[in-house]
Parts: sequence; C-alpha cells; structure tokens
Amino acid sequence: MYKLRLLRNLLPGGGRAHPRWLASQHKRRPQPASLPPDRLEQLRSDLFERRQELSGEEWAKVRQSLVDGYKHINGHNVDAVILGVCSGPSQLALAKNYVEFLRSRGSKPNAATLGRLLRVYNAAYHERPLTEAEQAEILQICRSLQAEHDTLDATSCENVIHGLVATSGDDWQRGLPLLEMMKVTSAPSVAAYSALAEKAFNVEAPQQELAWHLLEEMATARKPPKCEVYLTLLNRLANETAQLPAQLSRLLQFLERHEILVSQRVAVRLQELSRQVPHLLEAQTTNLGPLGKCQSCQQHLQPVAISDEEFRRLSECFLERVLIRRDVFQRSTPEEVARFKKFVDKTAPYDCVIDGLNVAYSTGTKKAPQQLANLVATVVRHFRDQDKRVLVLGREHMRNWSKQAMHFVHSNASLFLTSNLSHDDPFLLYATLRSGQETDFFSRDLMRSHAFHLGPELKPVFRRWQQQHQFSLATQTQTGQIIVKEPIRHRLGTQPGKVTDTWHVPYCEQYTQHPTDSFEVPANWLCLKLKEQTPATKAMGKTRR
Repeated sequence: MYKLRLLRNLLPGGGRAHPRWLASQHKRRPQPASLPPDRLEQLRSDLFERRQELSGEEWAKVRQSLVDGYKHINGHNVDAVILGVCSGPSQLALAKNYVEFLRSRGSKPNAATLGRLLRVYNAAYHERPLTEAEQAEILQICRSLQAEHDTLDATSCENVIHGLVATSGDDWQRGLPLLEMMKVTSAPSVAAYSALAEKAFNVEAPQQELAWHLLEEMATARKPPKCEVYLTLLNRLANETAQLPAQLSRLLQFLERHEILVSQRVAVRLQELSRQVPHLLEAQTTNLGPLGKCQSCQQHLQPVAISDEEFRRLSECFLERVLIRRDVFQRSTPEEVARFKKFVDKTAPYDCVIDGLNVAYSTGTKKAPQQLANLVATVVRHFRDQDKRVLVLGREHMRNWSKQAMHFVHSNASLFLTSNLSHDDPFLLYATLRSGQETDFFSRDLMRSHAFHLGPELKPVFRRWQQQHQFSLATQTQTGQIIVKEPIRHRLGTQPGKVTDTWHVPYCEQYTQHPTDSFEVPANWLCLKLKEQTPATKAMGKTRR
C-alpha cells in the first residue's frame, strides 16, 4: 500500500486548523482535511467511499497532496491514480465527478484516466443495470479513445473492452477486434478474454459458440478463465434447462481436456443448480480414499497412465527438443552428451533413475559431505531392497564425498558423474525414458522448463508421465530412515466415471491465475451425475419454469 505524507495542505489555513473548525467536524460531512496521516486506503475509506462528489477546491487539494506525497505520482498519472482509488461499484458518481472537475478546469483526461473510468463503469455494471445515459457515456468515451489512436496499447484495449461489455445491444462485439489488436504487442490478459466470454454467454444463444471459442483460446494459452465466465453459463442453464445436459457436459469435457481446477464458487453454484433441477443433475461433495476411490459413488478415479503410442512420441522427441536443443551446451558439451548416451545404451534399462545431488540436498544444503553421501546411499538401498536396477546421476565433485557411502552407491547402482557445470535433469529424464514405460525416477524437481520445451502437444503427455513415475523424498527421520513420497497413480483433474454420465470434479478454495505444477491431490471434490431428459422430466422442467 502506497504511503501518503501528512495531508496538512488540505487543512484550512495551510495546515493550522482553527479550534472552532475542529470542534465542528463531527457535525459536518467528511472533508479531505479530516484524513489520518498516511495511506491511500484511508483516502478511499474515509473520504471517497462516503462522498458522491467533491468541490473543485477539494479535488484540487487531493490532487496536489498526492503529487507532493509520492515520488512516483506526478501530474501525468495522478488522475488515473485517483480513479484507481475510487474504483468501487458505488463510486461511479464520484469518479464521474472528478472527470467533470478536470474538464471544468480545461484539462483533457488522458487515455489512462478514461480507461480507469471505464473500469468503474464496469464495476457498477456488475452490481446493477446501467442506465441508457450511462451506457451512452461509455460508448462516447470508447469512441473518443479509438478516434484518437489508430492502434491502442494493450492496457487501453483492455479498458475499452471492459467498457463495451457493460453496454447492452451489439456494441460489446467491437471488443473482439481489440482482442486481436492486443496480440500485436502482447498476449491478451485473462481479464480481457474473460470479460468477452462472459458477455457472449450472457447474450443471445448464437454467441455461445463464440464464448466456447474464447475459452478454448484461453486454455490453450494456459490462461484459466475467471469464475464469472462459468457462473454466467451456469446461471443461463438454470433458466434454459433444455440446454443443461449438453452444455454442462461440454463444460466438464473442457475442464477435463485442459486440466483446469474450478473454484469453490463454481462448485457451490453446481450444487445449487442440482437442488433447482434434481431431475437433471445430482451434485454432492465427496472425499477420496487413498487409492482414488470416491466415497460417494464408490468408483475409482481413472489411472493417469499414457498410451504406448504417446510414450513412443515422448521418448523420440525428448532428445531433440530438450537434451539437444540450441542452448543445451551452455551447461554441457556435445562430448559429454555423447558419452552419456553411450553409457545408457550399455547399462540400460533401469527400474529407477536417481538425481543424486537433488536427493543429497533435499533435506538441506549446509550438511557435511558424509551426511550427503549417506542420504544418497539410503535412497539407493530403498530401491535395491526391492530388487530394482538403479542408475544414480551425480557430479564429479561427489567423488570427494564419504568413500564408504559412495562405494555402496557404486556397488549397488550404475553411477554416472557429469562435469560440475552440467545440468542434470535432461540426463535424468533421457535415461528414464530410454529405459521404457515402467521406469521411474527420483527427484523433487518439478521439471517445468523441460515440459515447456516439449511444446503444447507433448507437454500434457509429459506431465501425466511425470506424475505416474516421479518419486521424491518426503523427509528423513532423526534415526536416518527415509519416508518416500510415491507417485499418485490416478488422475487429479475433472474426469468422467466408469458409470455413464458420472463425473468427478476437483475444486480449490479460490480462483488462481497460476495453478501449481506440483502433483497434490485436491482436497475438495464434487461427485456429479447428469440425468437424461425423458418426456416426464421435460414436462417437470416446464412446470418448474
């Protein structure tokens, strides 16, 4: 939160308040002079949220106090800052009052200021229907912004989109070319995509295909839609129950295909919908057993395994796209890669490939070499006790670790040591994939960059393979025993059940634009059952409407 200096300049008399003026403040409406010392939030709560308008003198003092009180606020951006502070849905009148103040003094609001004003209109639109006059004001602002600039910057495009979707009629569709305009300089934001998709779901039926197109485009770009998009669709289906089975199935398939986790708000709306149309939908919260068994319908979640064909493509592409890409030799050499490939060809297949340094440092980096070596040896023993063939990858400096522990590693596993500058992960993954479908690997690394380099087609295949085959160290006890975190063998996202029209939907507490890449079982699940519409249920739906 930005800091404000003492707003002493707002007090009558340049900061010296007359005692009679101070004594009368409890009888007067809030004034800029009554602000506590130093926070923008206090400016919002103590003044802007309690007033619908300020006088020109009051606005001038607020404006000057911000310029004087903040190094980053100047005459060019102060107006946008003020509208950013009074941005709530109930503050539209105040925001418009400030813009009128600027025009009354001959100042022309810049694009950033008008963009912020459009956001305030949008906030009000989500709270109440806008009047025809307010909608006309929005369209006038949008026209003026577009008339002044042949190409708007990405932020201005987004602001105009938020203004246009707050209007009725077809004017909101003028936001679609702006979405394309944003792509010239940057990737369109989640907010811009979601605003248009939400509007498309909210208008006439033909635009629903546009909404689905926008959702697909967002998901492909790894931009999860905001909750409001799904809620708008579900609210529409509550009033158009004939469309519910097909549209809800489409939504669930979308969530499954893109592995998107919805929020609790969406889960609650699905439960409300099931109570509203029980002849079409059942929805109840459920828990999962340790092996992925739904405690509601007693079905097991689907296994996360990939097909033989997917594994073949993943293995063939890995060497080209990850191990030997243009910049791989920044931390390795062609000779080392060739030496490693020759070693793997000679000693593979393995049952488990272990990242030695990752294991050694997983309980702390500031430990003696003896402790580091012992931990690697303990992990090797864990798999050797299961008669597993093990490969340990490490660095040359590990030769200087405990002779006894490293002798155990060398005697019970294949050992390959790279140069001290090499990057271990591509070697680890190549050896694992080269060994076949059943081979696992041991590392706490999430492998994000390697998944990214495989591209959008193979990345989800890699992630499913990774989930199925990655072991890691959970902790080591004081007695030296290790607790190993084993792979989760069932799928973690939205998925259909084995019984027709049954779905399991995980959800999180709050929407996040950047979901985690870790493989953790979601704590919250819905068990859904879609019911087919019969003549009787169709009649029931008509009666309810």
